[in-house]
Amino acid sequence: MKLGKFNFENRCQSLAELGVASYAYTYQDMLAYVDWIETKKFMILGGDVYVEEDEGLELTYDSWYYAHKNNDSDLLQSISVAKDYINQYTDSNGKHFYFTVVLQNRWN
Repeated sequence: MKLGKFNFENRCQSLAELGVASYAYTYQDMLAYVDWIETKKFMILGGDVYVEEDEGLELTYDSWYYAHKNNDSDLLQSISVAKDYINQYTDSNGKHFYFTVVLQNRWN
């Protein structure tokens, strides 16, 4: 199955109630989304972690970032940092968390 943005929009949790114009994904869906982001040649600048509570998703205040160096390996390194963080986080804390990413605008 070819993945497109539509596939991911149907698998996310909106963060609009928190005043955030973004979506959060389970770790499995976020890893698939990161793979899709890589095919589109976007750089991941960082991301945040959320946990589902009785009243909805809440920010855990855990996050990561990638400090790009303006070189040819930035794209792949940013993808690697994101995947490593998500995998290490779920290995240490469990798989019941949601993740977001911040992408670099292609025109920057």
